[in-house]
Amino acid sequence: MQALNGNTLLKLTSPEPRLPWVANWLLDEVWTPQKLEALAPEDYLVEGERTVHAFEELVASSAAQFYDELAAASAQAPALLDRASKGSAVVVFDGASLREMPLLLGKAKESGFRIVERSFGLAALPSMTTAFVAARLLGKEVAPKTLPQRKELKEIGVKAYYLDNAISTQQIHPDNGETLLIWSAFPDITYQDSEARFARHFADMQSLFDAAWRNTVMQIPRGRRIVITSDHGYIFFGAGFDSTRTSNACALLDQDRYKVFSLEEKVPTREDEPGLQVFDEKRLAMLRGRLKNRPKGPSANKVYRHGGLSLMEMLTPWIV
Repeated sequence: MQALNGNTLLKLTSPEPRLPWVANWLLDEVWTPQKLEALAPEDYLVEGERTVHAFEELVASSAAQFYDELAAASAQAPALLDRASKGSAVVVFDGASLREMPLLLGKAKESGFRIVERSFGLAALPSMTTAFVAARLLGKEVAPKTLPQRKELKEIGVKAYYLDNAISTQQIHPDNGETLLIWSAFPDITYQDSEARFARHFADMQSLFDAAWRNTVMQIPRGRRIVITSDHGYIFFGAGFDSTRTSNACALLDQDRYKVFSLEEKVPTREDEPGLQVFDEKRLAMLRGRLKNRPKGPSANKVYRHGGLSLMEMLTPWIV
């Protein structure tokens, strides 16, 4: 499916659910193992993001209600451990997006695993790590590094592990057949590096996936069904990949990709700024699509960002 054609526009403006076929398009035509194998890493990144950029600009101009569908799907998504079968092992690669799906599928094939499901997950609202922990795991916002000590998980038969980078190692030994939850701070941790200012960061971190895979998936005792997923993705803002729409949305969010407004502040409305997705009950507003915020400080030059409501931030890998 090309990003810009009559058939695409017809599908986008139809009353039928659009998210499933948009996700399938991303998985089957944009971020594919064949493209990852055929292209240099940076070309794979740039070509894919260019296609997604064109598609989201079409969505924003002709079918902006799609973001309502995306937000509703996130709000209704099941808990992480409800979607994974009891007694399975769940591996969360923090910050992995659909563009990394072919990498993960390749590692699974190399390791001799049989793929029984290849689908997508959804980030929380906003598309941040602690929001995901609250919405999908614990009902409260806590840092993932505290998960191994959380009694709420132990009480439901879940043994959690946390690895703070790709090369961290732990012995994974369930005591009594518990469900395993293995949270890796990789690749999210790499986006804090100064190298995240450049497109080549995607190529540089690929070799680390070997170590991250060995230290997570390959440590799981044999016989377990394994789920591989993420808490949120990242949008890539290379040159020309931000929205061309005129918008004051970023200024309303203090140049972040989302904002939770205090009780003293007025929550903006969509009528005030169409570039925002507003959740009144949460006093939360998020940027829609490829609008590019311009933060100050160390993160100003980084081209990989998350927290908003776009395809690459909200849709995550789901592999069983």
